[in-house]
Amino acid sequence: MIKMNKISEKLLMMVSIIMLIVFGVSFLLNNYFSSDYYLYKMKNKVNTIYEEIDDLTIQQLRDVEQNIENVNNVTIIIIENSDSIDEINDNVQFALFKDKIVLNKFWITEETLKKVNEGKTVRLLFNQGKLKSSLLTVLYEQEHHLVLLGTVVVHNTDALKIVNQFYLYSILFGIIISLLLVAFFSKKIITPLEILKNVAKDISNLNFKQVEITTGDEIEELSHSINEMSDRLKSVHSELEKKNQSLNTLISSISHEVKTPLSLIQAYTVGIKDGLDDGSYTDIILEQVNYTSEMVDYLIKLSKVHELEVKKEPFELKNLLQKIIAQYNISLKNKNVHVVQNIDSIQNSIINEDSSQIEIVMNNLISNAIKYGEEHYFEIKLTCEDKNKIKFTICNKTTRLQQEYLPYIWDAFYVVEESRNKEVSGTGLGLSIVASILAKNELQYEVMLVDSDISFNIWFDLVE
Repeated sequence: MIKMNKISEKLLMMVSIIMLIVFGVSFLLNNYFSSDYYLYKMKNKVNTIYEEIDDLTIQQLRDVEQNIENVNNVTIIIIENSDSIDEINDNVQFALFKDKIVLNKFWITEETLKKVNEGKTVRLLFNQGKLKSSLLTVLYEQEHHLVLLGTVVVHNTDALKIVNQFYLYSILFGIIISLLLVAFFSKKIITPLEILKNVAKDISNLNFKQVEITTGDEIEELSHSINEMSDRLKSVHSELEKKNQSLNTLISSISHEVKTPLSLIQAYTVGIKDGLDDGSYTDIILEQVNYTSEMVDYLIKLSKVHELEVKKEPFELKNLLQKIIAQYNISLKNKNVHVVQNIDSIQNSIINEDSSQIEIVMNNLISNAIKYGEEHYFEIKLTCEDKNKIKFTICNKTTRLQQEYLPYIWDAFYVVEESRNKEVSGTGLGLSIVASILAKNELQYEVMLVDSDISFNIWFDLVE
């Protein structure tokens, strides 16, 4: 049994109405107007032949008479025009009889003959009653001869009734077959649409399914569009979940990071108030205040990174690095650390980037190397991998970082030390700022750990 639904029901209803209207109108026209149309066509036929022979002489007409009769299935009678109406009727009926036309009713009246003698053309239809036919004639006068052009019109009422009855049965049978076919083919159309509807419902419930439809038409194209939409929504949803998770982690980390120094400040302030200060309480409070202030500064920078517009312009990367390194001379001396620079061998280091944002990146990487490096030096170098790219690398020694920590090193508030010792771990926001800026500028970057050497690499396109 064929299952119906709203679309198939509407389609079936529309096709049924159209078929009933078309077949109904056709049946009515055939039943009530076919006889009149048949007579109309026969009259046109006789009139057309009359127009062809009207100008012919009697001799010319006699020459073509046989051919016209055979081709058009008509009868042409030519008799002399006499003063006796009875003689004329007898001659005409005899001529028709010779042409095997048997008549029950035929009579040319005085009035008809008078009109013909006046040069008029008279058209007459003689109903033959039980013979179920009529004689359609055109009568005119030519060279003292009467010319009768006629044809037999069959009364086809009974035949039409039978034909119309058969036609009605054919219509009903055709409607039934057509509706069954419509129901079958509508199911083939509706089934893929139902599949797409179910998939759309699943997608709305965050179940990002795929659908395979091979109809070779617009429905298949629609399935491809839905699959593409599902993929994109899945990707966006996954990204959104990651961002939500990151946001939750960020809020949790901020809460932890703020709560710890505030608790210490509160505890040491109470200690000072109670007279328990051994001279170090103030230093500890200042240390926690500085740490909290530093963390807030980093958070402000991190939030501003997402609002920054990238304004690219050509500049010399080597000159920017030398300028930044020079700014750290005092910090390097205080830490007893020096920089191994391998940047002078590069002839061309012109890149087309946002210099202010690249400067923030370099500052964070260099300050990290100074603060967390475990030797008295770290290395900065520029290398050309091909004529179109330049690679920046900063490398220092560390024994606190393990290989499994690398995927999380760019996350905000991520620190390696479980104890979260600020002297060795910091806030964990510097590299998050670096990653955000590099991603915003669509630059390729990576972090590598080989033995105990950690290196950060960034690739830039060179300007020729």
